This record gives sequence, C-alpha cells and structure tokens, in this order.
Amino acid sequence: MRTILFHRKYRRFHGGHLKVWHYFNHVLATPGFDARVYFDVNSSWDSSNPWTQAREYVVESTADFAPAALFVAGRDWQRFDALGLLDGNVPILNLIQHVRHTEEWSIQARYLDRRAIRLCVSPEVAEAIVTAGSQGPVVVIPNGVDIPLDAEPVSRHPVDLLIAGLKHPVLAARAAEALAAPGRAIHVLTEHVPREQFLAAMREARVALFLPNEVEGFYLPALEGMALGTLVVCPDCVGNRSFVLPGVNALRPAYDLAEIIAAARSALELPKGEVETLRANALETARSHSLDAECEAFGRVLSNLYRLWAIP
Repeated sequence: MRTILFHRKYRRFHGGHLKVWHYFNHVLATPGFDARVYFDVNSSWDSSNPWTQAREYVVESTADFAPAALFVAGRDWQRFDALGLLDGNVPILNLIQHVRHTEEWSIQARYLDRRAIRLCVSPEVAEAIVTAGSQGPVVVIPNGVDIPLDAEPVSRHPVDLLIAGLKHPVLAARAAEALAAPGRAIHVLTEHVPREQFLAAMREARVALFLPNEVEGFYLPALEGMALGTLVVCPDCVGNRSFVLPGVNALRPAYDLAEIIAAARSALELPKGEVETLRANALETARSHSLDAECEAFGRVLSNLYRLWAIP
C-alpha cells in the first residue's frame, strides 16, 4: 500500500480546502493507495473542517513517516519544506488552482523550479505554469463538482437575483442598486456564510450573478450554480473560460461593471425558452465535471506515478 501524505493549515472553510478534500478521497478510492494528512498545530477543528469526519487518517507527527508521495497544494510547499520532507526524491503531486501561482510575488512561484507532477484545474492554469517554466509533467484535470445532479430542478425561485459578492462587496452593492426594480427580489451575499447556506441561496435564485476575482484559476461556484439550476452570469476571470460558455450555458461578460450589469439585466429578461436551453446546457456541463470524472483522471495519474515522476 502506497501512502500519499497531505498537509493542511485550516482556519475556515474555503474552496481550496474543499478541492484538497476531494483529492484526499480520490486517493482513498484508488486501489493500492492510502492517504494521511498532517495539520498545522493551530488548525481549527470546527464542524466546517471536512477532516472532522476522518480523524483516523490524521497523523500527529511526520517524524519517521515515509510516504510514497507528497500531495502539495498552495502554501503546503513551504510547510513541507520546513518539515524537511522536500529533501528526498519523493514524488510530488502539486495541485495548482490559480494562475497567480506563477506571479513573482507568489510564494508558490518560488517552487516552480522544483520537479513535480503538476495537476492543473484548467487549461488556463496549465498554460500559465508552462509559460513560467515549471519543472515536471503537466496534467489538466478540470475541477469536479460534488453536488448531486439527480434531483428535480426547482420550478419556482423565490429570489429573482442572487449576487455572490464576497470577493467584491462594493461592486456587488453597486450592481444591486443598478438592478433593483419594483417587485424584484434581490439577495446580496458579501460575507462568508456556511457552504450549505451558500448552496441553498444559489438553488433559490432564478439568476445568479457571480463576482469572482478578476483572475481565477477555475472558479468553482459558477459550476456549482449550473448544477443547482440557477441561470449563471459570471464575468470572464480567465480560469472560467473552458466551462462558462457565453450564450451556450451562461452569460460571461467582460469584467467591467457596465457590461456585468447589462448581462445580469439581460439574464433577468430572457424569454423562458432561452432560459431553459441555457439551464439544460449548464446541467450537462456540470454532469461532465463530476467528481467521478475527476477521480478517474487522477487515478490514471496515480497508476503512472513513478513513470511520470521520471519525466524531466
């Protein structure tokens, strides 16, 4: 049995932790592999931490621990480095969730010259790290969504427009003001809420306007919105170009306030037939980005772990 060692510094739930949790479970689901995780001493163990339901896989110390490979995501690089675990010739699986990891100011960019099997969540991320001169093979595994897709779509939405503005609260407020209309129910989210509450808000909304950072590696909430049956409006943030397809399954304006407002207004006024077509296509997009598909793709990487590690 080959054990993959993970590391987490957990303060509160966010999408990065969710995706690492998914990959942790992908390892457990792959024959011949096992997974363990080491947590930073100051990590939170509240109910939002996914590993509260998997404490038997948590290791208290990495001393004398000999993993078959390391799973590195985000700033895990520096944490594994501090633990002395990057010194041996142990295969490294590096999940890269953002194009910003190539920027000179990024801690992660300092480790691009370290050989690793790079797992990129989108073609845009892969292009960025290859251009930056990363060392080791590059594999694109689009993010999977963990929302069941067999439920009946909601036929009546109590909220006309959800504005998901956690990352841009000022922009969210301006959009809400511009889109307000008599009888139109608008729900603005600009503070962190439990994930189940966020998913429920998307499910209740006829249209969801997402305001990601101007540059993202993928932007999973837009895909979650597709799975939940809301009509997605999400401006171009680079990493969403492969699955947020304007006029096919969503509206994807340029990242400009006027264009964002115009797209949201258009979504609210679209004829029912067009809305149903967009939602049907969005659901198919979500189905093609299943966790099973993500697990299968990662399983192929694990089955070829040592061959890939030998590639310069």
